Amino acid sequence: MTYDIDDSQEEVVSEIAPDTPLPKDLIEHLESRKQHRKDVINTTEKLTRFFVGWSLNSTGFFIAKYLLITGGGVNLWLAISLSFSICSVGSLAGLTGLRVNYNSDGLEVDNMQNVLKTAGGLVFAGITTWLAVKDYQYFENLTKETVSQISQDIQTIEKQNPQSDPWLSIAVALALFIGSIAIIFKGRG
Repeated sequence: MTYDIDDSQEEVVSEIAPDTPLPKDLIEHLESRKQHRKDVINTTEKLTRFFVGWSLNSTGFFIAKYLLITGGGVNLWLAISLSFSICSVGSLAGLTGLRVNYNSDGLEVDNMQNVLKTAGGLVFAGITTWLAVKDYQYFENLTKETVSQISQDIQTIEKQNPQSDPWLSIAVALALFIGSIAIIFKGRG
């Protein structure tokens, strides 16, 4: 079966009717929805950047503390480099939009705000790393002072009561062991 289409019918089909203008209140509603959507996207982006940065900084901080606690001063530079590297990942990602060109007019830099955000992120990464190291050094000094004080107290008591010579040291070591085990398992319960 064949259909014969004449030229007059084809022209009628190809004509387009003009758009009917939208009511003013609908246009305002669509504009407000569009603005609300942009606000939601901007807020979501800022929250995402904040939480990603926070998680990277806290991860770097705790890795540095873990390395320093488990390995002590031996792992100092490893802890510093890992902490700074992990903390600065989020700020270095901001450099992806930076564009530097040199043309006949001179140096042209686009997205300079990314460089400032990156510099701020690197400063914050440095501060986080410094805090992790200082926290370790504080607890290391505190531990040394505590050990020194306990040792002095044991020697003083042993001089006053020579009959308690080995038993006092054993009792103090046992009390410290039981106390540390109690603290460890109390935190897990």
